[in-house]
Amino acid sequence: MEQSGWFKLENNGQAKAPAPKAQSAEVRKEPAPKTIMEEKYYPMQGKGLATKIPQPAAPLPSIVQSRGRESQTDPYGDAPQELHSQTVGPTGPVLLQDTVLHETLEQFVHSRPRDRVVHTKGYGATGYFRPYRSMAEYTKLCFLQNPEEKTPVATRFSLAVSNKGTPDTSRNVRGFSTKFYTSCGVFDLLCNHIPVFLVRDAIRFPEAIRALSASPVNGLIDPNRFWEFVARTPESTHFITWLYSDMGTVKSLRHIRGSSVNTYVWCNEAGERRFVKYHWIPMAGEEFINQEEAMKLAGENPDIAGQDLYDAIAKGQPVEYELRVQLLLPEEAESLSFDPLDDTKIWPEDKIPLVPVGRLTLDRNPENFLHQVEELAFAPTNLLEGAELSADKMLQGRSFIYKDAQRFRLGPDFGEIPVNRSRGTGRPQPTLSSGKGIRLSGDIVREEIPRADDFTQAGERYRSLTPEGREHLVENIAAQLVSVQERIRDMVLGYFSKADSDFAKAVAKEMEEGGKRQN
Repeated sequence: MEQSGWFKLENNGQAKAPAPKAQSAEVRKEPAPKTIMEEKYYPMQGKGLATKIPQPAAPLPSIVQSRGRESQTDPYGDAPQELHSQTVGPTGPVLLQDTVLHETLEQFVHSRPRDRVVHTKGYGATGYFRPYRSMAEYTKLCFLQNPEEKTPVATRFSLAVSNKGTPDTSRNVRGFSTKFYTSCGVFDLLCNHIPVFLVRDAIRFPEAIRALSASPVNGLIDPNRFWEFVARTPESTHFITWLYSDMGTVKSLRHIRGSSVNTYVWCNEAGERRFVKYHWIPMAGEEFINQEEAMKLAGENPDIAGQDLYDAIAKGQPVEYELRVQLLLPEEAESLSFDPLDDTKIWPEDKIPLVPVGRLTLDRNPENFLHQVEELAFAPTNLLEGAELSADKMLQGRSFIYKDAQRFRLGPDFGEIPVNRSRGTGRPQPTLSSGKGIRLSGDIVREEIPRADDFTQAGERYRSLTPEGREHLVENIAAQLVSVQERIRDMVLGYFSKADSDFAKAVAKEMEEGGKRQN
């Protein structure tokens, strides 16, 4: 009797694998697959992360027999422990004593980690990073010393405020986080595709995310929630000019920039410290879409960015980004008109140029999304010697909460999950502060930073856009602002006016014309 599937039944129903096909002499023979234990605890192979799905030491039988019945196993290897629960007779109730049933169901309901509170929806890929030259002049980071060395990496792209069903083209901040598996330990670089944030103090971060999230009353997005937050947060004005431009809507993760947003510190062997901001530049160029195309694609394929990333790599087209940094000596910071540690500000590239560091190449798709992407756990405190935290107030607040979130989501031993472990024996160094060796004194206060300047860069951003870009920015803002309460509109327009009077006038005019069109 012939059966369909992987195997044929021969010799009285015994499963037998078909003879392997002959291979050409030119075909390179692959090494024998590792055992499940080897794959689980040693995920790193050669110059990149392992992408082989763990294979059993011996083939799984294709036919499971129970009381004379035959059943095909799942082609992905998820063979059931048993096919039937214990019952009182063939048609009686299930017995409470059936521990196999309990274990099967309990393993299922605990098979996935909790979702992230932010950056819930995401995609990933693995590959390697290679520096162009030694950066020893600026930092002791071990993986930036030898241009011949390739460091394995895992990268996760994400939507900051999202759930699993959020369309990839929604107006959102894209996360761009990379884990470097260095010989000295794990180094994490957490970036966003928008280079500024909407608050500068971590104590307001929960408030900001709640404002961007659905209403707790009805589970729907309410523009009043977000714009009321903007009205009481003038420093968010600059962020608005980025998020509501075409940069806020993306269909391809291969064409976005990444920015650390926060300011870190590099330290070299001589003990010289520099403030540093990281930037990823897509080698394929930047691309964004307008609101109309974003809404169209959201209905046609809500996962278009993830599919685009996966398909490109599957076709043998590596996705590449160049790492560049901006470096600033602490004594130079005082000469700027703004606080360089303020994450609502960018560093002007004409004054603080981008320095090329190396190239990130993502050339391998995950083969187990759960273990290779969803179990990735990033933290800005996964630092190595030569990299430190600055006194950036947002970064300081982020420094301890990430690992607490990972313990809640993945368990207390999340660092031992294979995708989070180091290739070598090293572990991340204890968190260092940029003030090491410097005596600090002052009163304990809760105050705004001295050089806030909430509107100058917002105006510069508006004027830097093309005429079409300014038009789209105005239309996108007006489409939401027109429906919020008048007192909120007036306050937000006041902020826009302080940034650029033409900006405020254009938004007000578009709201008026939009209201007429609706009537």
